[in-house]
Amino acid sequence: MGGGLTDTQSSDPSGAGPTETLSTRETPSLRDGAPRARGPSVGPALAPSEAPPLRLALGYALAFTAATCFGVGGIIAKAAFNAGVAPSLLAEWRILFGFLAYAAIFAVIRPSAFRVRRADLPLFALFGIVGLAGVQWTYYESIQRLPVGVAVVIQYTAPVLLLIWARFRGRQVGSRLWLAAGLALIGCFFAAGAYDAALFQLNTVGVALSVLSALIFALYFSLAERILKRYETPTLLIYGFGFALLAWAVFRPLWTLPWTTTTPLVWWLLLGVLVVATVIPFGLTLAAVKLIPAARVGLTATIEPVVAALVAWLVLGENLAPAQIVGGAVVVVAILIAQSLRPTADSV
Repeated sequence: MGGGLTDTQSSDPSGAGPTETLSTRETPSLRDGAPRARGPSVGPALAPSEAPPLRLALGYALAFTAATCFGVGGIIAKAAFNAGVAPSLLAEWRILFGFLAYAAIFAVIRPSAFRVRRADLPLFALFGIVGLAGVQWTYYESIQRLPVGVAVVIQYTAPVLLLIWARFRGRQVGSRLWLAAGLALIGCFFAAGAYDAALFQLNTVGVALSVLSALIFALYFSLAERILKRYETPTLLIYGFGFALLAWAVFRPLWTLPWTTTTPLVWWLLLGVLVVATVIPFGLTLAAVKLIPAARVGLTATIEPVVAALVAWLVLGENLAPAQIVGGAVVVVAILIAQSLRPTADSV
């Protein structure tokens, strides 16, 4: 990655991004000595006239598709766990192959994505090591100690934390957005089956890890939103996964992974996790953050347990309780409410 470092830049660090088709690219300019990426501004500071409905619709569509992939990928991951793959091992495989895939793809189609300013490396490192690697580690560790449904619900308090943080920073959070966040959390609770009384013999360490995972998940979105104001999605994917891989390699060196003892079935499952639950959804999620505020991407992500429950019902024949169906419907309503509220220059 070091070959793409620069001290200063006079153009977009990573070239044109996925939003180019929505409007004319701007001439690069400098503001406060920092390069501004070409293309339309897509952060939450957009004025209503600068946030066309097409951009918002595309952002929600990308976030929804990403969450759907994560939900389907969760079923594949569950099959890998049943095949004997430890959650922490799956997380490291996921980061490793995700980095290799992104690096190979963008080396061919977007070489400029490797160029970053040295001064920005600590921010990329924080995103990759804490945001990417941290959220996976805490989540996988929590689901080893808690029922998955409970861990998912705790983790998906992250959108609410993002709204609280935005309000603390002085941004306006519309009442409909608070309503959407509350409904999404309630719907997620029921869709994930966390209402089952048998689940509430909770492990204290597991709960603490889930809360930590929610905090890191919120930080992940916040850092992504900040970085994507300057860089394009490919750059964040390459350096985010690169630093996350460094963190995992320290925890467990790559040469100690079970390269020769992994069965063909597990390799196929890993391929499914790589494509369905990593390369596609992470790219779509960060592309969505370029188009709509991170808190709204997080809200849309609460559809993931709904998708996972539906796939488990359709493919694995697992029971889908009426409460789960109602919870899924509530999550959909919450996302529609959030989508109906257009961000302005001072709001989220």
